[in-house]
Amino acid sequence: MLKKENIIELLKKVNYPGFSRDLVDFGMVRDVEQSSEGWIIRLNIVTDDKEKLETVRKNVVKVMTDQHEKVAHVFIDTNRSGETIKKAPAQDDNKNPFEDQKRFEYAEKVIAVASGKGGVGKSTVAANLAMALSKQGKSVGLLDLDIYGPSLPTLFGVVQPPKVESEHVIYPAEKYGLQLMSFGFFVEQDSPVIWRGPLVMRLVTQFLNDVVWKPMDYLILDLPPGTGDVQLSLVQQIALDGVLIVTTPQDLALADVKRGANMFTKVDAPVLGIIENMSFFVCPHCGKESHIFSKGGGDRESRRLNVPLLGQIPLTEELMNASDTGCPIVESAPESESALAFGKVATSLRELLLI
Repeated sequence: MLKKENIIELLKKVNYPGFSRDLVDFGMVRDVEQSSEGWIIRLNIVTDDKEKLETVRKNVVKVMTDQHEKVAHVFIDTNRSGETIKKAPAQDDNKNPFEDQKRFEYAEKVIAVASGKGGVGKSTVAANLAMALSKQGKSVGLLDLDIYGPSLPTLFGVVQPPKVESEHVIYPAEKYGLQLMSFGFFVEQDSPVIWRGPLVMRLVTQFLNDVVWKPMDYLILDLPPGTGDVQLSLVQQIALDGVLIVTTPQDLALADVKRGANMFTKVDAPVLGIIENMSFFVCPHCGKESHIFSKGGGDRESRRLNVPLLGQIPLTEELMNASDTGCPIVESAPESESALAFGKVATSLRELLLI
């Protein structure tokens, strides 16, 4: 069996496209690590040329497989602040903090699900949207970045922590055809998370860089409510394809929606639409609809932001039970009113993003 130094020697056979120098000579090899799935190779290549990146990836895989070595993943970091730079540059107060954004290379589209305030059912919406996209034939990952209140383990009934092979090799859990990752997998259910901003931002960075995802069509990000450290760290590192804002109809929730939407607009993360959750309550006995949280707020806010109202999700006993029992309603009751509403949101999102 080959060792790490042997793999680095193999990588010297891979030239950077258009040059006679190899990846090792250029200093583009960040790390080589062996996992149970095969070798994990991390490169740092500063270019926006996707064709060159794909050529490098294919050539790396070929030179490895020619030696009968299995490759689990080839990570390519296109950020200028990659680990191959030994000395950090001096702080530039005039630097745009968002100029180091990069594409998340293992997902065609990265969508953040956000809310201005807590208690609006954002995580339930994120989970069922991911399920609805999967039901429509898309490969989907769901990353729970709500560090202080992770709910993904409960929503999906996942109690077994994901496989962790080292500090930089973490495999997502899988259930109902989705790839799942959450900080909640690594803490006891009732343990409070008392972390300051820098630790939170470091965890976000680790989830974005060290989770070994399978290639997917969509990565759905479940953000914490508000406009804090997680949101800032995220938009500084990853270019988002869009943001979905979850709200309830009443004015109290809408006031916070405005602040959240304005933050994403300022950092060039496009707000794709509004999802109004708990739009009305459906009585389980008579089927009557009651607008217990007011009416029309999501529509008014969508017109203010000039974005579509992508869906109105009813509040039903069935939906609440599904969230508590670890099987999202799109999976447990696909023909229910709530599940069909999530399906319409997924269809609208796909039409907006043309995928």
